[in-house]
Amino acid sequence: MALANDLRKEIATIGKDPMIPAYGGVMRNLDDTLLSRGGGKGLKIYDEIERDCHAYAVLQKRKLAIIAREWQVLPASDSALDKKAAELVQRQLSNLKFDQLCLKMLDATLKGYSVGEILWETDGSEIVASRVKVKPQRRFLFDEEQEPRLITLNNLFPGEPLPPRKFIVHRYGEKDDDNPYGLGLGHKLFWPVFFKRQDITFWLTFVDKFASPTAMGEYPAGTSDADQKKLLASLSAIASEAGIIVPQGMMVKFLEAARSGSIDTYERLARYMDEQISECVLGETLSTNIGGQGSLAAAKTHNEVRLELAKGDSDLLSDTINESLIRWIVAFNLPTANPPKVWRDFSEGEDLKTRSDMDKNLSEMGFDPDEQYINDTYGGKWKKRPSVHGIQPSTIGGQASAQFAEPAPDAVDLLTGQTLAEADGSDMVDQVYRLLTEVGSLDEAAEKLLDIYDRIPVAKTGEALGNRLFQAELMGRAEILDGARK
Repeated sequence: MALANDLRKEIATIGKDPMIPAYGGVMRNLDDTLLSRGGGKGLKIYDEIERDCHAYAVLQKRKLAIIAREWQVLPASDSALDKKAAELVQRQLSNLKFDQLCLKMLDATLKGYSVGEILWETDGSEIVASRVKVKPQRRFLFDEEQEPRLITLNNLFPGEPLPPRKFIVHRYGEKDDDNPYGLGLGHKLFWPVFFKRQDITFWLTFVDKFASPTAMGEYPAGTSDADQKKLLASLSAIASEAGIIVPQGMMVKFLEAARSGSIDTYERLARYMDEQISECVLGETLSTNIGGQGSLAAAKTHNEVRLELAKGDSDLLSDTINESLIRWIVAFNLPTANPPKVWRDFSEGEDLKTRSDMDKNLSEMGFDPDEQYINDTYGGKWKKRPSVHGIQPSTIGGQASAQFAEPAPDAVDLLTGQTLAEADGSDMVDQVYRLLTEVGSLDEAAEKLLDIYDRIPVAKTGEALGNRLFQAELMGRAEILDGARK
């Protein structure tokens, strides 16, 4: 079924929107905070937000929560060509210092968008993205097609058009597809940072006014201008000198200013603004503003909220890079391959304590894990303890148990069987096994083993062991001679 042209093309274009001003085909940034407070600074007012220590800390925390996660490249399918494309992208991203690139591109979180320029090179038969340089946002405008245009000395407006497959544009916070500039957190962070800055200014004035009294000098009527200046100089010296002198007949007093409010008011307001900044950036406050309250459960919930935001940021950035840089690398080098996807792993590690408790309960019910399960679950390299005469000792829940295995019929087992037969040792093994199945702990087993010690045929066992050791030595020599002949 054929589609009509009206269904194929976009009708509600940006150019037809009467509420979005476009001058000379260039879109205007509709960030109202930027428009009302930016003045001639433009996006620089959002750079000043990061001069606030708390705002800078929480913004870095949000960004680094992404960079700390491992990234990987997943092939589009199991075909050899798609796997080759994934290996190609993996190698190029590693050489690009991918984490540093992502950290810089995440500046869009604050300002709404970020732009990176790709420097392509030829390495043999391969076209390589040798570097991606993230540029200042102020250097770019966007046209009605949402394509970036570069502001230059020779073309301040509307800017120079840019070639395809050259610039990566990452956007954050746009509510619709008609805003090429995005809407960063600076739009909201500006006000709490501004109010905090004003609060601290008044706080410092308050401290300056009430930390020391104001000096007042009195002079008699008819005092000459020269003497008045001497008195004023004496008052000025109070701030830095241990003692002063004044002309006779003049007096110095100290005025204590009456406090109309508490100094805690300024501190509480500053901390409240810090909390607003934390909630805006991290979605929570407990990881930065404890305030003597909270619980482990609340802190865990707040941390989960923060990680959800970080995962969302990571997915958005991955989408941008997948649709631009990665797609272009594959298009240049393997045009018939399906481009892979890059993403960061935000899965949480399993609580091994909970898993081990569950494994313990299953073991007490009679189920034993195999070595592969132990190695895969707990890491490292594990192996079972060697069995003795077919008995595999283990301790489960503080109780002793014995697991019987079928030993391989080798020379050692044959010699052992002969020794037990000569020493009447099979009965000894049975006694020990019955004892272990009846006791409730290893300590109890140790005590009861002493009771059966006298019944162990020590003499016969010693004689049998001597015979078998001599026999084993002869067998060992024979094996060495056979090996030498071969």
